[in-house]
Amino acid sequence: MTELIYIDTSFGRLALRSAGSGILPPLLCIHGNSSSSRIFKPIFDSNIPSTRRVLAIDLPGHGDSSNATDPEKAYTMPGYANAAIEVLQQLNIEEVVVVGWSLGGHIGVEMLPRFRGVKGVMIIGALLMALRDSPQFLDDFRTKWNMREDLGKEDLTWFAKSGTGGPYEEWMADVAMRTHGKARTVLFSNLGYGDCSDQQKLVATTTVPTAVVIGVDEPHIDNSEIKKLKYNNLWSGKVVEMEGCQHCPMWEKPDVFIPILQKFVADVAA
Repeated sequence: MTELIYIDTSFGRLALRSAGSGILPPLLCIHGNSSSSRIFKPIFDSNIPSTRRVLAIDLPGHGDSSNATDPEKAYTMPGYANAAIEVLQQLNIEEVVVVGWSLGGHIGVEMLPRFRGVKGVMIIGALLMALRDSPQFLDDFRTKWNMREDLGKEDLTWFAKSGTGGPYEEWMADVAMRTHGKARTVLFSNLGYGDCSDQQKLVATTTVPTAVVIGVDEPHIDNSEIKKLKYNNLWSGKVVEMEGCQHCPMWEKPDVFIPILQKFVADVAA
């Protein structure tokens, strides 16, 4: 049974879905931009909660969480990572396996130098940020993905539908419209700046097992760039490509995705 709990943090009141128990490190699931923890329903509906605790956070400004008390502090990749860590600390959780989709994948990698208890990280549909000598890369990235604070229902419904590529459900548009507009504008204006890590360098040097999952038909990012990245401890020795999937393989084909996740967490535990 999935429980919705609330935790008061320095970033605001954050909502967390929780199910299962066990002595193994919990899964911490982190959703993408303008989505919510509901995207992880396939994991909660699987038998994974019978073997370990599964947690899925609503990021500040998203889902059932409150808007951030300090948007400039919270709505960045490092800010979201610190918010997730604060939740874990309040729950007295010292070790986790992170499953991050899209923006959540970036956040999981941001957690690596900040939280020693990350035992494994699965990145789904995310081209990790690098800090480049030339600012052109980041400028191009911001221009391509910039989202206004005042996006309307039509734009956000389109965003919700294109964000997964899988079966669309009305709640996806609802959570996109609920998302604090500043969560989009602050995020995309701060990519690569401040205390944001060189995420490509992190995965190229970390000893933490790193699984990378992509949809073969990914429409938003270049899969060839994801596969070209250097990974120091890439699980299975290769990027996992899921046929017939776009940006959110876990939602589109859960019957294929869940066994992949189960094998990854079993290998991490071993």
